[in-house]
Amino acid sequence: MSAENDRSENKRFDTLPVIKDIMGYLAADNMRFNQLGEDAVELYMQGNNLTMHLVVYHHNSHLIFRVPNFIRNVELRRLDILTFIMQVTGEILDIRFEIGKDGRSLSACCQHILEDGTMTRRQFDLAMMVLVHMVDDTFPQFMKLVYSQAEAGAPAVEPVEEPAAPDTEPEDVEESDEFAPVNDDEIVRKLN
Repeated sequence: MSAENDRSENKRFDTLPVIKDIMGYLAADNMRFNQLGEDAVELYMQGNNLTMHLVVYHHNSHLIFRVPNFIRNVELRRLDILTFIMQVTGEILDIRFEIGKDGRSLSACCQHILEDGTMTRRQFDLAMMVLVHMVDDTFPQFMKLVYSQAEAGAPAVEPVEEPAAPDTEPEDVEESDEFAPVNDDEIVRKLN
């Protein structure tokens, strides 16, 4: 273990055994990390598209791998963004995206159920790989959607109708039972 990771002389808490295992896996790979408490560690991972703040913590017999707020300070409650989130989570069942309460931040998460309170090295590597690669791979598409001009004003929920000006006639609205047109420009992804 490196000196930065070995803080046994000044611990203020007892570390959970599964977190000790995780710290051992990280130390074996000479990865820098910081222990946040008895049940959590944090580290930074460099991808091709962004540097991620990754937090691994124990919660309700699950080990949670989370990249908090990797997109922030932009409106994310838009139909195009929510549709993309549903597409990715539908294809990759191990990951979920979470929009903040204010609708202006996006986090990614994957979890591992701890039946016996332990996690093997292979399980740890797989969970880390899935999360880090999915966040890194989807980040450019999220940024394209966030900053695209075509859908920038598209609401995600029911639009608020503006009252018509007094001197204009309401337009005839036709309702159709047909489906929306198919967009052939979308990339087809393979399912697992």
